[in-house]
Amino acid sequence: MAPHAETQFIDSSGYTPSTDVITELKRKLRLHHPASVPGASWISKGSQTIDSRDTDTDGEASILQLSLSDLKEIEDAFLFFNATKLPLNKLQAEHFPLPTLSIKIRELSILPPDKQPYFLIRGLKPQWFSKYKNVAIYAGIASHVSTKRAFAVGDHNVLHHVTNIEIPCEKEEKIYRGPANRNLAVPFHTDYGAILSLYILSRPATGGDFYLADIHDIASQIARTRPDILETLRQPFVMVNPNVEGGRDDRPLLFTLPSGQFAIQASRTRLFGTACRPRPSSLPPLSAKQLEALDALHAAGQAVARRFEFRSGDMMFFNNLKMMHARDAFVDGNEEENTTKRYLLRLILKGERNDVNWELPPELNQIWEELYNHADEEEIFTVHPELFSFKASH
Repeated sequence: MAPHAETQFIDSSGYTPSTDVITELKRKLRLHHPASVPGASWISKGSQTIDSRDTDTDGEASILQLSLSDLKEIEDAFLFFNATKLPLNKLQAEHFPLPTLSIKIRELSILPPDKQPYFLIRGLKPQWFSKYKNVAIYAGIASHVSTKRAFAVGDHNVLHHVTNIEIPCEKEEKIYRGPANRNLAVPFHTDYGAILSLYILSRPATGGDFYLADIHDIASQIARTRPDILETLRQPFVMVNPNVEGGRDDRPLLFTLPSGQFAIQASRTRLFGTACRPRPSSLPPLSAKQLEALDALHAAGQAVARRFEFRSGDMMFFNNLKMMHARDAFVDGNEEENTTKRYLLRLILKGERNDVNWELPPELNQIWEELYNHADEEEIFTVHPELFSFKASH
């Protein structure tokens, strides 16, 4: 794990699991040898590390390298959209025409539900573009994956800035600054929504690698020695409902779909709160079994995860119902050393292709309704860096 700058930062909320607890749990679950862990069918038999400069030798990892003609299409599409004078919240595929590239993107977008749970698009040079142009290009390409973007109840911002945003110490107790806007390691979790997408504007000086772990691999490792943990994850957890003061949601984290596949929705923010906004004392505390189960997701996730060394300009789209994700701590660069900071943009999209089967657990129907059932005009695109709200946090 990379070092980090916030050496004095202490998280007593439980959001960040104890290293000693995770080490002991790995011992109990016999998760000592990640190389011996059988992977899901989409994982290559070679290295468990993906550098987005490389292609996968067995063709299972989907990485679309943009050609010069693709880049020209993207530039022409931006000029087309810019000429319409439409606001960003009205941007859809018809306003960002990609005659040839759209076909390639649509071919990839059928994979996440039940085949390849992620794909990468690479080759953009975000340092060549203004902030607005980067946002428009990202939203435009994403519109060829899905027409629906998510926002949280009470927070209509659909575009989120995943980067370390420092604020004055005197404001720390008044302003929510969650894990997405710090440079600390983030444990395995899911966000809320079907397809999570990220656009990497720049990388840090050191650290910040990204990890994906398939819930089937995680469950398989846990089930070898502690199948009771999976049963705990299938029972209701009391979670924070940020839409209502003191509100709560009661639902499982792990689901078995009609197809027999698993789905997972496990936001650590909704379970533990965070260091600057702990779980309300009005809610019943998580039980010892529930805490162990959440730690087991992280421990097993570390054992089976695939690591991604993102490059500036990468765009990733992945199945957020199947894949848990995490990241290393990092150190941002500075102008004197000609290095950059870790800066990602996030959009959450809906799985809505008619030619693929996006299964949704019934327990998540209401959440999906809140995320996606809104008019485009209600969406807000914050082009410049802004802190995540607690409602949009993960």
